[in-house]
Amino acid sequence: MRVCTLASGSSGNCIYLGTGQTNILIDAGISCKRINDRLQEQIGITGQDIDAIFITHEHTDHIQGLDVFTRKFKTPVYTTQGTWQSIRDKFKNIDSDLYCNISNNQSLHIDDFSFDIFGTSHDASDSIGLLVSNKEKRLGVATDLGMLTSDIIETLKNSDALILEANYDPGMLLRGKYPSFLKRRIAGPKGHLSNEEAAKGLLELIGERTKTVILAHLSQENNLPSLARKTIEQIFKENQVNHSFNLEIAPRSQPGACINI
Repeated sequence: MRVCTLASGSSGNCIYLGTGQTNILIDAGISCKRINDRLQEQIGITGQDIDAIFITHEHTDHIQGLDVFTRKFKTPVYTTQGTWQSIRDKFKNIDSDLYCNISNNQSLHIDDFSFDIFGTSHDASDSIGLLVSNKEKRLGVATDLGMLTSDIIETLKNSDALILEANYDPGMLLRGKYPSFLKRRIAGPKGHLSNEEAAKGLLELIGERTKTVILAHLSQENNLPSLARKTIEQIFKENQVNHSFNLEIAPRSQPGACINI
């Protein structure tokens, strides 16, 4: 399984998964042109080669390019009913024939991929995360979480790779320019995970199989890659847990490196 973060952060999110036979996108939060360009540059394919798009929720940084992409390439869209309705409210003319309904706690197969869907507490209509499997390999995708519940931990623990949000540093958020209501929303149970919350979650999520963790959805205003990495390493040290996995930070303004699982 090949995994590439094509975009990550509050300005747009898009993840590519591929096996050589099947090509999947998770979210389409940058323009169709940028998605297509990055697919060509990073993977050597075009939007025409994408077999399906999973949408985790309807916030703009996850669907910005969806309307144009689906009109151009006629790509099936897999998402929950609540999310699809919110997408239709925004994109009035999006083709409903492309919609494929999924729900929390559902499992499905698309060619050589299997997907286990789980709900998240983010402040959206019906947001989801994914456990993606190909043969014996497993990838957990958990961004825009609000909080990392015991059910999510149980679903994702000991995956071969994880894409996990580390959205904000609490000190930067507190001192930052955001209004108070937005700060409360970000730090609340329907907002985002802090660096510390991500680190403590990883203590429970990693296992013998876990070889790579990609920290994603870092805030442009309220976080720094160096702070996210330092927090993970410090909490692992405090808990006397060896840092045995490869820790990557998904770039905010450009594609990340591709990894093979």
